[in-house]
Amino acid sequence: MVYGLTLDMTQMAATGDLFQSVRSRRVSDQIAEQLQSAIFSGKLKPGDRLPPERELVERFQASRSSVREAIRALEITGLIAVRPGAGGGAHVTSPDFDLLANALRTMLRANQFDVSELYQARLLIEPGVAEIAAGVASAEDIGLLRASLEEGQALLTKHKHTAPASYNFHFLLAKAARNNLMLMLISSLLDLVHRADQEEQAPPKIAPSIVLAHETIVEAIERHDPEAARHAATTHLLDLQRQVTTRRQPVAS
Repeated sequence: MVYGLTLDMTQMAATGDLFQSVRSRRVSDQIAEQLQSAIFSGKLKPGDRLPPERELVERFQASRSSVREAIRALEITGLIAVRPGAGGGAHVTSPDFDLLANALRTMLRANQFDVSELYQARLLIEPGVAEIAAGVASAEDIGLLRASLEEGQALLTKHKHTAPASYNFHFLLAKAARNNLMLMLISSLLDLVHRADQEEQAPPKIAPSIVLAHETIVEAIERHDPEAARHAATTHLLDLQRQVTTRRQPVAS
């Protein structure tokens, strides 16, 4: 069994020439592993430029195509970026939130989950993040949350589309919790929410009730009251979930 896929012997026979016998590992895989090991060990650091392709070919005693394939594999994982032009070439980079966001975006478009499940995930994760933030947020974190809240209030007063201010508020809330994994998860989920809203041309999401919900969350964090912050975030996300559910219900004919 591999990743939930099980084939019995009859099914395997039916695949015909879909699979081939396993031979020695590809040279490009071995090159990629050596480069990856050098990056993880710190021998190659973000910003470092890899040797030119010709030199890599000589060092690995491999073909140009194998070296290029290895570079491309590491580029996909976000460990290497290839820059064009003078001074370009392959450089070591630090993986960012886009890696996870891109993977989740592909899964959403492939119908591996839907928007309702996306909001369920937010409901499970974000109240806990708000609770943590209430205990560890610094004065600077709270100031940034306040500024984001005020931005949403000002845009609402001008009757302007203020959803980006809402996304930014939730991102800053996650950042205030000082948990990088949670920050990556929430950043990726917010990216999906933003794109889903764009695709269905949803109306602006910040209404007076949502601005008020953000205000309640900020006040709980200012008081360093974890329980109140969790409660406020839960109430807010339940309200968002209800809005999304109502918006996506089919209209009776």
